[in-house]
Amino acid sequence: MSHSPPLRSASLADLGGVRVTDVLCSAPRAPLGAEEAAELPRLVLPVDGVFSCEVRGTPHVVEPGSALLLEAEEPYRFGHPAGGGDACVVIALSHRLWGEAVGEGPSGGLVLDAREQLGTLVFRRALRERVRDPDAVRELALVRVGEVVTAAGARRRDTRASPSHRRVARSAAAFVAEHHAEPIPRLLDTAAAATGCSPYHLARVFRAVQGVTLHGFRERLRVASALRALAEGADDLAALAASLGYSSHSHFTERLRRAVGATPSRVRSLLDHGRTTGR
Repeated sequence: MSHSPPLRSASLADLGGVRVTDVLCSAPRAPLGAEEAAELPRLVLPVDGVFSCEVRGTPHVVEPGSALLLEAEEPYRFGHPAGGGDACVVIALSHRLWGEAVGEGPSGGLVLDAREQLGTLVFRRALRERVRDPDAVRELALVRVGEVVTAAGARRRDTRASPSHRRVARSAAAFVAEHHAEPIPRLLDTAAAATGCSPYHLARVFRAVQGVTLHGFRERLRVASALRALAEGADDLAALAASLGYSSHSHFTERLRRAVGATPSRVRSLLDHGRTTGR
């Protein structure tokens, strides 16, 4: 019996100092793995799922809507705090282009709160549609790096949290990732019990470490799942809403509009065209 490899990648472009790769990881829940590094600096844009990454001795939980900067030759370790794997777009740049793109902005090794889930998914679709034209993919990638760095530069996650606080936040993030589609009415209390701390402590620590509330984190994961389903052609919105833990179709539509500025039908339209308005 054959098994699919846990990590699959597809090169979308490798031209003029820009290397764009679509990465899909189906690894189960796993602790941080062996230390590794890459020859070029990179921007990692999560599209689906969550993963953990330890850089400069600081572990992070990275979810859709965020962005991870990794400097060249910077050691890191990846893991999965919850099952389900993840999908990402990875943009590696030459040192010269990286210097132009990042400049005096955010340094590597940081998780940035980009808050652009739909934009990242549409960007990924646009790259895939242009895979036969590497120069077009290269241009889109360079524009996207600039957009993300500019948008996220002022919203870095706090790297000063204590190791114990980070452990609490990682444990809670893993719990939410496993159960984000379930209609848990008292999420904070339930997650605090699962994590072994008080609701007050968890609320304060999680926001400080992840840069978002526990409910906000759950909402990002639900939105990411909704976007993936819409991209794959889901058309029964009532069933989709129920599968993601929303109380009704209208509740789902309102939440999606609040998160990404578009209704489900508008999301489908954007994904069908493979670009955002004006892109």
